[in-house]
Amino acid sequence: MKEFRPFRLDIANECLWRRREQGEDERILLTPKAFEVLRCLVERAGRLVSHEEFLDLVWQGTVVQPQAVKKLILNLRKVLGDCPENPVFIETLHRRGYRFIAPVTDESKRGPLLSIDESVPKIVGRESPLKELRKQLDKALKGQRQIVFITGELGIGKTALADEFRRLAAGEIAELLVARGQCLEGYGGKEAYYPVLEALGQLCEGSNGDSIVRILAARAPALLEQLPSLSKPEQLEPPRRGPLGATRDRMLREICVALDAIAAERPLLLVLEDLQWADYPTVDLISALARRRTPAKLFVIATKRPLDAAEPQHPLRALKDDLIAHRLCREIVLQSLGAVEAAELLSAESRNAPLPEGLARVISGNAEGNPLFLLALTEHLTERRLIGLEQGVWRLKVPLGEIAREVPRKLRRMLEAEIDSLTRQEQEALEAASVSGIAFWAPVAAAAAGLDLESVEEICQRLSRRRQILRPAGYQRLSDGRFYSRYEFVHAFYREACYQRWAPGARAAIHLRIGQQLEGLFPNHLDEVAAELAYHFEAGADWTSAVKYICMEAQNAERRHTQPDASELLQHALDLSEHLPTSERVTAQLWILDRLAQILTASNDPRAGKFSRRYEALKGGHGLVDVPDVTKIDTPLVSGSISTKQSRGRHSRRQIRRWPLEKGSR
Repeated sequence: MKEFRPFRLDIANECLWRRREQGEDERILLTPKAFEVLRCLVERAGRLVSHEEFLDLVWQGTVVQPQAVKKLILNLRKVLGDCPENPVFIETLHRRGYRFIAPVTDESKRGPLLSIDESVPKIVGRESPLKELRKQLDKALKGQRQIVFITGELGIGKTALADEFRRLAAGEIAELLVARGQCLEGYGGKEAYYPVLEALGQLCEGSNGDSIVRILAARAPALLEQLPSLSKPEQLEPPRRGPLGATRDRMLREICVALDAIAAERPLLLVLEDLQWADYPTVDLISALARRRTPAKLFVIATKRPLDAAEPQHPLRALKDDLIAHRLCREIVLQSLGAVEAAELLSAESRNAPLPEGLARVISGNAEGNPLFLLALTEHLTERRLIGLEQGVWRLKVPLGEIAREVPRKLRRMLEAEIDSLTRQEQEALEAASVSGIAFWAPVAAAAAGLDLESVEEICQRLSRRRQILRPAGYQRLSDGRFYSRYEFVHAFYREACYQRWAPGARAAIHLRIGQQLEGLFPNHLDEVAAELAYHFEAGADWTSAVKYICMEAQNAERRHTQPDASELLQHALDLSEHLPTSERVTAQLWILDRLAQILTASNDPRAGKFSRRYEALKGGHGLVDVPDVTKIDTPLVSGSISTKQSRGRHSRRQIRRWPLEKGSR
């Protein structure tokens, strides 16, 4: 958290806070690019940031208009209330760039404890995990070293839980030392002991830094060499020559000894974030710390996603399972928030502003209980002016039904990065599966991807075991006698991110291929998958099949006595039938108009007459004398039967009513 009064830049949540005169904090939402520009300036306060540096840092080589930076700076000045002629925050250096001139303080360096912003609202739905963490801390305070893994999917709240626990523990236990290290994807994860060195560096820079450095100099001189900026030349040993293995073993031993020595003076809470990206030495260190027999007031919290890890042979998962089996660690698996908890979180984020009825339910449903997705979706809807916070009250700008499920830009970048980390074959399988929908059959995904079924099953099982993007959704014995697995995306946003990778034309072709594959899998049970078939054939522009299966869907609705649904489906089929060739169109429309008229007549809907007249006009226009007169039906449709006085007409009516079923499988 970077502070330049009366503002604070919230790096973790990518937003700006402003302290009002009444002492309240106001959250200011910035666009992603505006936030990145402000962050670049604040983190480089006091020095020039050139246009070229902005382009490299914010746009990362993407070609943009020269005025892009200038426009964002103008918007930021409006937000900050800054004047270009007499600036307080952002100074323009003509033809060179910009400089942030206000004093900036870093709240993370105010003492031995990492500062947790008091304005961040209390997390919700995590009372049980907090109690479990407190229980383990009590054991650590008695000298029983503790290792706890906090596991959960992207955005589920692992860091928020760890931060809240750090805040509570530090506020209650004055002597507690707290340090945090972050594993970074890619470059950061390749440096040995990266998160541990970061955490030790924070301890050394705190108010107890001198004593920490003395401990390191006495117990871990080789480790201190890795922190040269924190030590004096006389504290460093001359470099030792020897085999690389001995150096690595010595480093591991010294870090263990140093952490135990620090914890002997004051209890130590060490939080290591995103261990799925950890370097192998850090994994070895956790193993060594857990297996040491000497007492220590040491509590290690490690957050991780439920993956095997970025590399197939990464030892993290095997380590965690082994430690759990030997009762040397515990694991807390975070679940999605319920609807009530999601509403509480939304209200807390907006300073307890009242929510319109139904809004929390819609947003929570779209975000599927994921806190990060939920908050990002709220910001996204606010940016699009679909909802707004006015005078302390949330207000809908559009009807609830118009709030569609779409992936916010910020989330899309994160999801894309996770998908890109997979193998090319895994990406192809997911992209093909996404066209099926949230849930899909493995053979359908295989056919759509052009891969063999065995490979796709293996990919889906692997991702499901890790709860990475997919999860199992059962299995079923299909017409060929074989059992096939069904899977689903863990969140609709993952499916949408994969689906949007298709070009529209290619996407339509895949929909068509999936529809054909489903027909082959369910030849004797087409009515059971009519909705899926209708969706895919409509998306694939196969209008004949689309109309056929929508009508079949309507028949299913009639059997369930949901006539309004049947009516809506038939009207949609009627619209699509305009795409059919003349011969097929007439037959289809007669069937549809007949069904619509009967359904609406049975429910005393005044629209029945309109469809009856259209039916009569179409029949007469094509000289179809064998088609019965729907306006003279004596009784409404009951269990699929009709009554008529014309036997010849009855035969024709049966032909028309069987139309969806007589269109053979592809």
